[in-house]
Amino acid sequence: MFWTKKMFSSAGDVVVDVRDVVAAQRWYSEKLGLSYSSAEAEEASLELGYSADSVVVYLAEIVGNARPNKSAGRPPIVFARKLSDAHEYLSTRGVDVGPIQSDSGGNQFFRFRDLEGNELEVCQEH
Repeated sequence: MFWTKKMFSSAGDVVVDVRDVVAAQRWYSEKLGLSYSSAEAEEASLELGYSADSVVVYLAEIVGNARPNKSAGRPPIVFARKLSDAHEYLSTRGVDVGPIQSDSGGNQFFRFRDLEGNELEVCQEH
């Protein structure tokens, strides 16, 4: 399965704090199929090439022990039209993927971790 059709969308920018931007760019490109673009942001960014509603993942380089996005709360969220397809796609690419779950509102989602252990969430698009 390739990401030739739009598999993911987002409700806004997704920001992930990373220590090694170069390694993260490679990982997000290889594992998630995101293409690299830094034309509009000072920090590195990766995006899917789908018109105005593409998913953009900004990779913000951090130094030292700072982990701004490790605070309590929800991880960055992207949406998938077909959650089971997205889960299978990431699983077959060696990504650390959790089980598909349902929240109290009946929304289905799963979480995965990137190469630095950052958690991201994929929710079923309605």
